[in-house]
Amino acid sequence: MKKVLKKVFAMALVVAALQSCTKANVNDYNVDNCSDTVHFATEIQPLIIQNCATSGCHDASTQAAGYDLTTHASISGSASIVLSAIRWEGGTVPMPQGNPQLADSLIKKFSCWINQGKLDN
Repeated sequence: MKKVLKKVFAMALVVAALQSCTKANVNDYNVDNCSDTVHFATEIQPLIIQNCATSGCHDASTQAAGYDLTTHASISGSASIVLSAIRWEGGTVPMPQGNPQLADSLIKKFSCWINQGKLDN
């Protein structure tokens, strides 16, 4: 009986360990709980500049695939395609190209900004 209990306990530990290794918020883009206002100047523009509007990509001079993502007008005008690309949805090229997918928290922030009206704040 002790051997059976030891095996059950060992299996429970393995299951617990495996569950702790999973990403807690995989694709959690739920924008229903966007409690804070997302600010373009301090949150969205730096996110885009760092990950999209880098030299040779979607900057003003290169405009890869026809997208210049350096101003509020250009980012807000392309917001839906940018969101699809950073979500790695079918029908778009996964962005940032050649790099890992952005963190779910950043994708959610971008989604919230869109749902809040793409404010230039």
